[in-house]
Amino acid sequence: MKLGKRIFRGFLKLGLLAVLALTLFVSSVYLGFWGPLPDAEELAGLQKSRASLVYAQKGELIGSYYSINRDPVSYQELPEHLLEALVATEDERFYEHAGIDWRSLLRVAFKSVLMGDASAGGGSTLTQQLVKNLFGRPDYGLLSLPVNKTREILLAYRLESAFSKQELLALYFNTVSFSENTYGIAAGARRFFNCQPADLKMEEAAVLVGLLKANTYYNPRLNPDWSLKRRNVVFAQMQRNGYLNEAEYDSLSALPLELDYRNLDIEGPAPYFLAQVEKELAQVLKGKVKADGSPWDPKKDGLRIYTTLDARKQANLRRSYRRHLAQWQKKFDAHWSRQDPWSAKPSFFDKKLQATPQYQQLAARSWSDEKILSTLSKERNMELFHPAGMVEGAYSMQDSLRHYLRLLRGASMLLNPKSGAIEAWIGGPDYRYLPYDALQAPLSMASTVKPFIMAAALEAGAQPCDYLSAERREYPEHQNWSPRNYDAQYDGLYSMAGALKKSINTVTVAWFFKVGEHKVKELADDLGLAENWPDGPTAALGTAAVRPIDLAQAYAVFANGGEKVSAYFIEKIETAEGDLLYHREAAPRERIISSETSQLINTMLQGVSAEGTARSLSSVYGSKYPWAAKTGTAQNYSDAWFVAYRPDVVSVTWMGGVSPLIHFRSGAYGSGSTMALPVFGYSLKELEKTSPAWPRLDESLLLKLDCPDYREENLLDGIIGLFEKEAGEKVKTKEDTAEGSSPWWKRIFKKKD
Repeated sequence: MKLGKRIFRGFLKLGLLAVLALTLFVSSVYLGFWGPLPDAEELAGLQKSRASLVYAQKGELIGSYYSINRDPVSYQELPEHLLEALVATEDERFYEHAGIDWRSLLRVAFKSVLMGDASAGGGSTLTQQLVKNLFGRPDYGLLSLPVNKTREILLAYRLESAFSKQELLALYFNTVSFSENTYGIAAGARRFFNCQPADLKMEEAAVLVGLLKANTYYNPRLNPDWSLKRRNVVFAQMQRNGYLNEAEYDSLSALPLELDYRNLDIEGPAPYFLAQVEKELAQVLKGKVKADGSPWDPKKDGLRIYTTLDARKQANLRRSYRRHLAQWQKKFDAHWSRQDPWSAKPSFFDKKLQATPQYQQLAARSWSDEKILSTLSKERNMELFHPAGMVEGAYSMQDSLRHYLRLLRGASMLLNPKSGAIEAWIGGPDYRYLPYDALQAPLSMASTVKPFIMAAALEAGAQPCDYLSAERREYPEHQNWSPRNYDAQYDGLYSMAGALKKSINTVTVAWFFKVGEHKVKELADDLGLAENWPDGPTAALGTAAVRPIDLAQAYAVFANGGEKVSAYFIEKIETAEGDLLYHREAAPRERIISSETSQLINTMLQGVSAEGTARSLSSVYGSKYPWAAKTGTAQNYSDAWFVAYRPDVVSVTWMGGVSPLIHFRSGAYGSGSTMALPVFGYSLKELEKTSPAWPRLDESLLLKLDCPDYREENLLDGIIGLFEKEAGEKVKTKEDTAEGSSPWWKRIFKKKD
């Protein structure tokens, strides 16, 4: 008897000690020994980081900036079947408990702990899960589990005091992860079903609720079969809890799994554009602060950014660009076959290899060059980007570098010449693999410079029907430089329109000297093209390096009547609450050239698309309206350009390689009219649906343009030439030599064949 009492007292003491220890432990958590717990007031003001969303002109979502991809929604935006699916699956007695479901905890304790039944499930309520989503589970060593579980129980009670059940459900849906770095139901609905939460169908809502159990394992994109099974488990739970009847359950369970997957992070409609918007956003927000004095953070503050992008034009230009690039890359691959374009200069590849992070990391370990090259030559399975389709196989790091160096690059954009708004922006082949934006890269402008030479001449008093000779000349004062024409023809005289149509180099250079280098450079500076402007007459043939975006702004001066506009990406910014934070105001426009000069250039450049180097716009691509246009081809076909514009849009396209060494070896593939023009040509049909007509020229300007493009030299030209000193010296052609270098009057009166 005494032994029994002792045992009883011993157990009683142990029980009391356990209760005391448990009380002390819970008190230590409650009092903040393991870290402070937020009180009810702090919880009531709880706010989480939210993504800033970026929209096109008509409200289409094109991307976001975030540290956590989350876009909170209100309870009213959540469809009833979504709420029912969550409660039925994750917390049947959610509306009955005050944050802790003791029945579930006892079930878990009995079945899972005492009986070892792993299928018993967990005992956490939605409120406890919410605590874990909001505050995580800090590491407390061996006591991590009991400390964190206790914290979650205590905070669950506080959350239930601070929020209504509806608010808790909304907070839960706004914080839970839906895999793939998406947080919150809005991000999840957009990612997998391309819709807002309010538009989720019953079967779509069940898929999203189902993947909460294991958001990678039940990811509907990665594991569709498991996702489908889990979705049907959600339907079963909804039927069990009275949210579905048997017929509804049978009907819904029989539906196939259908996604409308849209990952803007991987393949949005305008990734290069978004990168530029982010840069402009930083400038716009500079100096702006929130009410508490802290700076705005686009990755956390849920801003709404409305841009200049026209989603329809962007999609149209993107399709055209990708179509042409895929075709031309195949031609380029066949053109060089097994030979590398840089084979004549092997040091190019060596330098590129040595600049790679992989090479530099190994070199930092003091490895020999031989050992590094041996390591970088080892093959492994990889997937490489190609414009005509991804390439899979066993490649070394050197193979990969060689592959990407051989890829053609290109860039194309659309600019509104009246406002400067950028309506479409393609900076390269694929932002994931080639993020470098060629629209912001200085590139040799080639013959796209010629209209500006003619504009400088018109501004200096020249007339469109002033003729200059196409003869080839040599310039001793410039190291005997002697420009050539593309077709090697040097006969006759050309008007300005004729020289632009046929892109005659010798005539353009003659105008450069006639106007004067200073005046040409002064106009280039006013247009924003002179940053890399070279000294000397080579500038007349486009040796200056300009960014395509700057070239678009310069051509906009012609399109809008002679005034300069500044290109921009952002129209307005609103806070998460809808308050206006920024709105772009129209900047005063600076007049660069006269309205008359711009109209004359516009009309002459329309001749380029009608009869000149861009005539394929109508003959091949079916243009129905006149476009002012200019092609450009750099030396050795290293840069190919095409510019086209009308009163409401300026299009600039560049095509080339990552280096001037990467180029075609013939104009049949590498000229501006064959390599760059098709990008615009394929997009032409859509653009012409809305493009307005050119304004009619008045009679005085029509008279100034009323002359043939070309004529042969006559007696009067020879006499005038006696009194006009021209720059440089005439280069003797084979024809001159055959005639014994006969004087001009003999050539004029010679018998024609």
